Amino acid sequence: MPQQGRSRASYERMLAAAEKLMVKRGNDDFTLTEVAKAGKVSIGSIYLRFDSKDDLIRAVHGRVLGRIGEEQDNMMQAIGDKATSLDDFARLFVEAYAELLKSYSPVLRPIMFRAIYDETISSLGRTSAEKLTQEAEAQMMRYASEFGRPDHARLVGNAFRMIYYTLARFLGLGSSPEAANQGNWEELKEDLAIMCAAFLRATGK
Repeated sequence: MPQQGRSRASYERMLAAAEKLMVKRGNDDFTLTEVAKAGKVSIGSIYLRFDSKDDLIRAVHGRVLGRIGEEQDNMMQAIGDKATSLDDFARLFVEAYAELLKSYSPVLRPIMFRAIYDETISSLGRTSAEKLTQEAEAQMMRYASEFGRPDHARLVGNAFRMIYYTLARFLGLGSSPEAANQGNWEELKEDLAIMCAAFLRATGK
């Protein structure tokens, strides 16, 4: 393998090893020595790539967000192709988004905890979240004729937040990990989709 290829492979092993340690422990309380051992790389090679453990963790975060972003794009494309009504959209979006968050929740938990005090990670996370928020709200707007009230921007914004915060709380993402897994996951998804559509249709009278 050419030198450039070996260097790239070594870099990917560093990131993969750090991510696995975060998932295994539920936090970022590991050493670079442990990363080196798990990734079969030298400590020296890690310091050639990263100035500190913080830089390594931020790179892991960027790598995770890249994967999530690609899956979110595919998810929204598929939902847009299939949904023909507000009920369709709510059901398809809640199901797909819930399962996406669930699949990444083991690595998102420690990353989101770190975002509380790491502005770099917090900023990257906000950018990623804002992109999905805009895409989801734009798709909801396709069914604005079914909305019960005229302030459509407010409605879709609150509908998205209702979905996200409900799922995040169940999965222990954010500041209340002790609230994770309270209730039935399948029932939660079904009820959340119904609530979302009902909220958007409500007249408020």
